[in-house]
Formats: sequence, structure tokens, C-alpha cells
Amino acid sequence: MKFRLHTLAALLLGAAFTQAQAGATTEVAYTALAGPTVSFIELVANPFDVASLDGLLSSGGVLFGERFAGQELAEHKAPRPGEEEVAQDWFDDLSNGAPTAGLTLLAGAAGANLGAYHYGDADGAALFGVGPQPGNGDGFGAISARFALPVSALGLQLRDLHGGAITLSLYRLDGSLIEAVDLSGRADGQVAFARSGGAADIAGFSLTHADPHYGVSIDNLVLSAAPVPEPASALLLLGGLALLGTAARRRPSNT
Repeated sequence: MKFRLHTLAALLLGAAFTQAQAGATTEVAYTALAGPTVSFIELVANPFDVASLDGLLSSGGVLFGERFAGQELAEHKAPRPGEEEVAQDWFDDLSNGAPTAGLTLLAGAAGANLGAYHYGDADGAALFGVGPQPGNGDGFGAISARFALPVSALGLQLRDLHGGAITLSLYRLDGSLIEAVDLSGRADGQVAFARSGGAADIAGFSLTHADPHYGVSIDNLVLSAAPVPEPASALLLLGGLALLGTAARRRPSNT
């Protein structure tokens, strides 16, 4: 019986490990992340203020820019869904090229880099990429970030979403892609993702989109160096341990 229990334990641990390795990242609860929050509140102090940010931005220990060295900046246009007249917005496109090792951040052109807006609510300020047509469509640009140290999980708040295409690309320090997370069709709110298996190798990200009207802003970025439990594998492991405990209690004594 003891041998069978040990075998069952090994199988359960193996199944949990396999579950954890099934994808590069797993979506987790934003509230499960423990770490400092980058709120951008220092960029715009008063409600409904807007700030244009040229050059690289350092906020909360994170460095922000438009793209990484190796990513080619292009433009693409997309229609605004649901409008009677065909209107199109222009967006930054980073789909050509790939970041080089070291994740060297680059700023966009003056006036077309980053901006901050104070929403006048409890969450306050948010960061946006200006985009290829400053003044005509602020918020349509790319946002890239490099962390001081690689992390195993990150979460952020998305604002001004209108159901368009959004991609969050997560990178290692050597420039290799961990995963391009599809956030298309999401509503305003918080999202969070953890590395499967707890690997702490997320060194930065690029956020690109084709979301119309007001573009996309990010707020309340949280970085977590500690592994975050993944729902499926955690439940599997807990259930297995409970089963083992029940079996052990029912095992007859050798006295």
C-alpha cells in the first residue's frame, strides 16, 4: 500500500508539472500578484491633464519607450467597427523584426512617442503610445517596457478599449519571444499573466493594437518576481494531496 501511495504521489506531481508546462504563460488573477505598482500618477497631477513625453520614461523602476532595438516601426490602418461611414485610424506596427539581445529601448520621434492622461477617477493617470499621427489619434502607438530584473508574472490595467485587436508580447532579456498574448475583444479592466512553471524570465514587453476611437492606455502595472500559483495545476495538486491524506488515514495499522 505504501508503494502504491508513493506511486500515486509521483503521478500527481508529474501531472501538475505537465499542466504547468502546457503553455508559456497562464492568465491569473490580478489580485494574486504581489509587488510594487507603477501608477504613472507622477506624470499628470490634475484630473484630465495630458502630458506629452519625449525620450525614454523611467517610472516606478521600469523603463518605457516605443519599441526595442531590432523591431522595425511601421504603420497600418484599421477601420472603426460599427460606424455608418467608413473611418480609419492609423496605428504603430512592430510586427517586422525582433528585439536584439539586451532589450535596448528606443523612443519614438518627438511628439510621437508616449503620453499620459489623468482620467479624473480613483485610478488617476495612465500611459499611452501616441502613434503615427500625433494630434489626430493619440493613443494609437506602441508601448514597450524593460524591467530592472526579469519577473515571473505581470499584471496591468487596460483603459479605453473598444473591442479591437491587442497583442501583449512578452520577451526574455536575450530578445527571444516568450509569448504573444492575444487580448483582442477585451473590455476595460485588469489582466495578469504568469510564466508556466514559475520561470522568472520576463524581462520586458511590447503592447501593440488596432483598437479604434481612443486607442489603448495602460495603468497600474504590477511585476511579481515570485511564482504565482496556476489555477489548474494548483487544484490538481491540492486534490491529489487530499486524496493521499484520505488514503493514508484509511490504511490499516501494522500493529
